Amino acid sequence: MAYRHEHHRGNHHNKNSNHGSSTQQSGSSSVDKRGDKYSSSSDKYGVWKGTPISYSGQTLEQDKSPHITLTFDDGTGKTVEANINVASTSTDTELVYWLNNTWSHPVTKTLTSLSSGFTQATTTDGTGLSLDFLRTTPALVDFSAGRVVQDSDASDTANNILDQLEPIIKAAIAAKATVYIFGRDYGTGIDDVHMNQGNTGDYQNAVGTDGALIFHYPTGNQQWVAVFLAFASQEVPTDNTTGAPAANAKALDTIAKGGSSASSS
Repeated sequence: MAYRHEHHRGNHHNKNSNHGSSTQQSGSSSVDKRGDKYSSSSDKYGVWKGTPISYSGQTLEQDKSPHITLTFDDGTGKTVEANINVASTSTDTELVYWLNNTWSHPVTKTLTSLSSGFTQATTTDGTGLSLDFLRTTPALVDFSAGRVVQDSDASDTANNILDQLEPIIKAAIAAKATVYIFGRDYGTGIDDVHMNQGNTGDYQNAVGTDGALIFHYPTGNQQWVAVFLAFASQEVPTDNTTGAPAANAKALDTIAKGGSSASSS
């Protein structure tokens, strides 16, 4: 699959990354090395609650830091974009993902009680609305069960991240499911919908601020579907204070051994 761009009613926002420096200015906000937008004066970590209405997908041929852009109605009269990485800008462009089609976790009780729109997390220790792949209990992911998938230009659709995520997003749009997107709010959208610790080099680290894409089908069997993403080059375990790789840390692509149905527990 050399080229891909799928569009459903929404307008795709193209972002250009800067590999030579840590940030690049883009209007009133900046763009970090992974193409994620931020505005340091107003960035907040938390969760957006809304209804997905459209999406578009990029490949590495289209952007050096390709994303899926998920457009959703946040229930407050705003249409918001969530930017979901589909490749890393590091030498290793692969991602690791965990999919659970029958997700069950205590945090769902908190999510259903939230009002529509953005809710900022009030903790950073992996409790409440603070998600942490290593510290939230019960665990959000089983690192050994993660599936390593190729970047968005890969021709092997069975191991291509776009082809894995698109059916999930399409089903949620068709069913008008409720979406909960954990990440960093930059004022007009949300980014960093992935693990945000265990980075080496110039990338930032933090604990208790990991991203997630969670869908709830409120009718029928009340199904919850959870998607967790990380970069294959990120390392675990991490320092409990800084989120930087610990001395004994290993890259996720050496730990994740999941097959085609890898799920978190």
